[in-house]
Amino acid sequence: MSLSHNTKESIKTALAMTLAYGIGLQMGWDRPYWAGFAVAFISLATVGQSLNKGTLRMLGTVLGAIVALTLIGLFAQQRWLFILFLGLWFALCTYMNAGERYQYFWFVAGFVSLIIAADGGPNADSAFSIAMLRLQQTGLGILVYSLVALFLWPNHSQKGLEAAAKSDAATRQKLFSATVQLLEDAEQIDAVKAARAEEITGSTQVAQLLDAAATDSEEIRDAQSQWRRYQQATGEFAETLERWRENFSELRSLPLRQLFPGMDAFALELERRLQTISGMMNGVAPPQDCIDIDLAVDSNALRELSHFHRAALLVAQHHMQRLEALSRSMFDSCSAMHRFTDEPASAELPAASPGPWVPDPDRLLAAGKIMAVLWLAFLAIVYIGDFPGGMGFLSMCGPIGMIIVSSPQMPVRLLYAPAAVSILFASFLYIFVMPLLSSFTGLGSMIFLATFYICYRYASPQQALFRLLGLAMFLTLISVSNQQTYSFLSVANTALMWPLLLLLLTVVAYLPYSPRPERALLRLLTRYFRSAEFILSQSAGGSKSALASRREEFHRQELASLPGKLNAWAAHLDPSVLGSASVQQLPGLVNSLQALSYRLQELQEVRGLPQSAQLTNALKTDMLAWRERVLDIMQQLSRDPAYRKTLERDHLDNRLAGVESHIKQYLDGEAGTQLSSADEQNFYRLLGAYRGTSEALLDFAQQAAKVDWTPWYEERFA
Repeated sequence: MSLSHNTKESIKTALAMTLAYGIGLQMGWDRPYWAGFAVAFISLATVGQSLNKGTLRMLGTVLGAIVALTLIGLFAQQRWLFILFLGLWFALCTYMNAGERYQYFWFVAGFVSLIIAADGGPNADSAFSIAMLRLQQTGLGILVYSLVALFLWPNHSQKGLEAAAKSDAATRQKLFSATVQLLEDAEQIDAVKAARAEEITGSTQVAQLLDAAATDSEEIRDAQSQWRRYQQATGEFAETLERWRENFSELRSLPLRQLFPGMDAFALELERRLQTISGMMNGVAPPQDCIDIDLAVDSNALRELSHFHRAALLVAQHHMQRLEALSRSMFDSCSAMHRFTDEPASAELPAASPGPWVPDPDRLLAAGKIMAVLWLAFLAIVYIGDFPGGMGFLSMCGPIGMIIVSSPQMPVRLLYAPAAVSILFASFLYIFVMPLLSSFTGLGSMIFLATFYICYRYASPQQALFRLLGLAMFLTLISVSNQQTYSFLSVANTALMWPLLLLLLTVVAYLPYSPRPERALLRLLTRYFRSAEFILSQSAGGSKSALASRREEFHRQELASLPGKLNAWAAHLDPSVLGSASVQQLPGLVNSLQALSYRLQELQEVRGLPQSAQLTNALKTDMLAWRERVLDIMQQLSRDPAYRKTLERDHLDNRLAGVESHIKQYLDGEAGTQLSSADEQNFYRLLGAYRGTSEALLDFAQQAAKVDWTPWYEERFA
């Protein structure tokens, strides 16, 4: 009989859970449910993913134990200092948990330190024993599940990675083809956006599976450097393709094939490279290497264009040259990682520089909220006699609170149903089933069946919350030990702790302002335009202090990250309150902000290029006037997204028309003959970046005008 994937995975988790309990009880170890927690939370789709998560859980447990014992040793008799520094440590873990790397490590390090500190109290000997027991049980659970996953229906990550990479390569080829068609037909924009969304999903899946496959597959591990290089190139290729696309509105009116004699050859060669990459992903050797492409501009045809059109063309040329280089790197890396050639022939892409550390306001807010959760819970335990759960309530507040504050889009009410169902299910087994069991045969059977049911019933990713809470409450409430006792009071206390916890999380969610999605989105828009205003107001070049450089890096990070955060909040807007027509405009609004981010990034890059001092001085007055006009619009938009004047486009176009007139006078005169080719090209790129920023800003204003913002500011009960 053939078993489904969900059935196999549920059996593996249930078997590992039963074995972990059996070994823990046989060894006489207390709290075997800690081993069960390790099994429950590292059981993932593939061996590599489970091993990686198990490693992070073990390392996080070690760090959490060290921190907890250190705090107990330092502040055993000073409870206020103890909770102060424990809260600060937990805030740090929450901040890091919301980052891009090693989130689970920091999550475990936080809640393990809280559990050991809460259970051990001021008694250092007791705390040390609890820390060692936690390490033992966690290691047991990880070891048992890892062995079960390796020997029983092992599901390695290599096949999943290869399948995801094939699909991603095909999607990238489709995205490039749709983008090229969009250059001639603006009606293809929906196809491009759909392909882009699919490409983002595919790239994320490849990145996740690559880490797992490097763990459980020797073949992938040996070629890991080529896979990483390929992954980096594909990410930069997609971003450059997006930035190239944002320039199309200015290119469609130009005779591109006359200006770019190699335009068709460029499109055909990149199409062939992407198609060949898809073939290599399917094991087909490349029929030929990359062909060089000539992307030179016809200088005679270029002189017939206006200066703004020349600028747009040179910006497009820069992006196309970058696409050519990235596609070549992708081709060579893919060929090397599939053993069609040795090491890639093309130069390695420069590693992304981490840059100076700058704080993320949203992650800092999450850290502040989790400190508030812990301190309020501690005050309630200290000052309210017989508080339900005692210090156990504090232990429960930590991990649940970290999840909620790190995902502010998720309302607390989503926990109501999973918590209630999980408590009822586990309570029924504890009260009515467990007293009838007299040996581990019966207990093991119950653990196996209950775990299998929870895993199988809530196997889909959309039901992960039910699955995790169901397993956690089941393991906590049955409280298995070698000297088993039963108490209805423990069930009642646990059931009572949950309403108090949810109430506490709801109160903290409103600190320091409303968590309603529309209000959060308005705040993010304000932050976005303040950062855009700051970036645009900075002078190009020159030495800057460390503080000024850090501020600029902070605002650059804001511009890069805020469109994604806006998109996350937009998915939670209520059309029945804000109007379905307005909510439907939000994807276009976010896309326009992403385009503006690309334009501002382009402007920052080209402002750093060397420019002709004479040309810069000649146009200084016009450029400053344009920048002041744009800064004023950004200030207005930061206060009111609905701000729009019918003559704003005319104002900006008039400013740029004056710039073009002065450029013509300067370049057509005697001074223009003294410009070098490099100076002229750098200036045209700068001019194109200014023009692109204007267009992107006005496009946002047009998108924002389609939204009825009045309901967004109305007070209401959520």
